[in-house]
Amino acid sequence: MGRRYLPFIALAAVQVIVIALAPSRGAVNATAGQYGTGSSAAANGTGANGSSAAGSSGGLGGTSTSGASLSGSLASGSTSNSGSAVGGVSASGGTSGVGGTGGSTGTAGVDRSDCAANGAQKGPTNYPYMPPCVPVWHGGNNGGSTMTGVTSTEIRYVVYKESSNAEVNAILQTQGLAATTEQSCEADQAFNTVINKYFSLYGRHFVPLDGSGANNGATNQSPCNFPYYQSQCNLTPPDPACEVADAKVIAAMHPAFVIGNGATAQFANELSALHIVELGGGEQPEQYYEANAPYFYGILMDGTRQARFDAELYCKDLVNKPVKWAGPDVETTRGWGSPPTAPPIRKLAVLFPETDGDPTYKMYVDIFKSLVTGGECNTKGGVLELPYQSDITTAQQQSDNIVQQLIQNKITTVECFCDPIAPVFLTNTMQQQGYFPENLIAGVGLIDYDVLGRLYATGEWQHAFGLSDLALPSPIQQSWSYQWYAAAGASGSPDATEDAVVPFFSLMATAFQEAGPEPTPASIHQGLLNMPLFGGWAKTHNQTLYEIGFGGSSPWTAFRDARLVNWSATRPSEVDGKAGSYCPLNGGERYDPGQLPGNALFFDTSANGC
Repeated sequence: MGRRYLPFIALAAVQVIVIALAPSRGAVNATAGQYGTGSSAAANGTGANGSSAAGSSGGLGGTSTSGASLSGSLASGSTSNSGSAVGGVSASGGTSGVGGTGGSTGTAGVDRSDCAANGAQKGPTNYPYMPPCVPVWHGGNNGGSTMTGVTSTEIRYVVYKESSNAEVNAILQTQGLAATTEQSCEADQAFNTVINKYFSLYGRHFVPLDGSGANNGATNQSPCNFPYYQSQCNLTPPDPACEVADAKVIAAMHPAFVIGNGATAQFANELSALHIVELGGGEQPEQYYEANAPYFYGILMDGTRQARFDAELYCKDLVNKPVKWAGPDVETTRGWGSPPTAPPIRKLAVLFPETDGDPTYKMYVDIFKSLVTGGECNTKGGVLELPYQSDITTAQQQSDNIVQQLIQNKITTVECFCDPIAPVFLTNTMQQQGYFPENLIAGVGLIDYDVLGRLYATGEWQHAFGLSDLALPSPIQQSWSYQWYAAAGASGSPDATEDAVVPFFSLMATAFQEAGPEPTPASIHQGLLNMPLFGGWAKTHNQTLYEIGFGGSSPWTAFRDARLVNWSATRPSEVDGKAGSYCPLNGGERYDPGQLPGNALFFDTSANGC
């Protein structure tokens, strides 16, 4: 699914899932001198955001941001008169300053020279997702080796890259969605520079680790030589035993963090059992993350939340109603209705990959099925589950078999909880056999990305509609990967796939900034939980922004909301201006679970403009 291909394909739309949110800091124990500049603030009391700050002699808590005290938890002998805590820095001695009052910060003033004018941490030019700034670290005790892979000066991490597949690459390259190893190296190198340059790491810096022997990544690129772990495991079909072996080798390298994931759940299972923190693409059921806590995180929406979302759409808009957006064959000429010339009541089939040893896809589909067969509604005829193997060498044969089963079971509506490559074979086979059902988009697998949608048979995909987790995309030339690349001082421009990689580096850096000077797996998770939700339609009314965060439900993955879309073969995409993109309904409004409006106007050009 998306977790497998996310690091390898372009997602300009994913630029705003970068998890550099607006966090409230957890408590950071400090003594004067670690953050202090040793000088007093100007007597006029102007703060970082133009707000006044009243300081007291020797106290770290005297600076305010927008009228709020920097100090969230004060040491013994200090008092705070501020309302909301922002900084969470403990002060020793003195009285915390009151926001909005003139004065000085005292002799151990806070160094906020890394703050942008808006109070965020300085970052790449025009990059809007840097976290609120924290005081510059001026030395002191940061705890040293607080967890595996962390020393007083380093945070060691591994970028894990699966082996490529020539047939998959050939398909992706038709839309410019496959990067060379040299292009990936140059981008990884630039992104590593950015996270070390801008994020607050309390005296440490990120250091990538290289694999050895056949797994040595640096030797795969020239002249660039960014270290990474190059897996030799087969991508399609996946090899769970090989990935478990990879995880053991990586754990023996003692990294603090792993970016990337295997093609099966066993890779993350093994790393978690060996107490190594990993960030993957996402989409596993929530119970899977809980079983691996606190060592596994995802970018994309977790499978449990996604299944509930998909069930809500089906129950509110489609269940037990005549098929409406299929081709003429399904609606009338096959005679599936009653009378035979009438559109039949919808009958649903769900497709999903079933890889040996990886139960997560089946768990996800079973949650959805339970909700639409009694949990939230009860679809007539139940749900036909059709698993397939993630094996591109047998993809055509499997597609032929699946389409025959769909036709024999008189399926009107097909929902594919698939990877982005499977629909290439599936839709071509459907079209060749003159079978045009409704294609219900589940929001998973990156299928809802404009450029990938063009890979699917045009006559078939004109019947595609449903949920999209991705937001309205931006032109690749305006992507955040370009901004990060420039901020690193790299010459030229990154390749078109790198916006899918920026979120991994950004979330890793944010996680360690949120954890404070003494990071542990537990404090990393607590720091992410402490961050408020960012974005959301109610607050922004911006269809290019996601609601993202880790608080409340779904505490292990970033994505939280979705929009309604249908495919349009003529609508130009914001990504590249070419025809073929997903048409947003209701002005691109985004919804949380429970908020879908019902009676969605799919394929209504008068209502949606496309």
